[in-house]
Amino acid sequence: MQYQFTLKEDNQNAFGLFVWFLFFIHVVAAALFAVKTTSVNMRLSMFILLGFYLMISTGYFFFKKHKKALETFSLIGALLYANFWFSYVSGIALLVFAAIYVFATLVQGKKSTVLFSEKGIALVRVFKTTRYRWQDLENSILKDDILTIDFKSNKIIQAEIVAGNTSIDEKNFNLFCTQQLQNSD
Repeated sequence: MQYQFTLKEDNQNAFGLFVWFLFFIHVVAAALFAVKTTSVNMRLSMFILLGFYLMISTGYFFFKKHKKALETFSLIGALLYANFWFSYVSGIALLVFAAIYVFATLVQGKKSTVLFSEKGIALVRVFKTTRYRWQDLENSILKDDILTIDFKSNKIIQAEIVAGNTSIDEKNFNLFCTQQLQNSD
């Protein structure tokens, strides 16, 4: 028998912070270009770019409650950033920025899962999978969509599971865990 849960993640929050970090870096870079340049045309284009950044961030704050607001904001921002790097710095800088942005976007979409089986527990995260043996556990319980894994080493993993998981009978899951723990002794 196997049980699999998808965990609620803070990837979205981390991705949001990363997007705002990129935004801040680009505003600072554009402002520095505007202040340091002697070319009137470049200074004007930097101020126009800063105006676009201001409009986009203001628009985001008005629409941030929408489901896809952050993704839309980050995509529009990424296009402006790409244009900035390509136009004012170099193609190599654009490639570096694009690689970082694509990597962050891919990581943002990944979900962590926990798989319980007779062999043990596998915690599948974005970058690695950690396996735990039943012998290493003191207890494991699911209650009100909160999964708690208690280790004999006093380490505890506690996470909320996504509500979209297939309906799992908590009683049967907890019984399964109890049986596995008893069999491991």
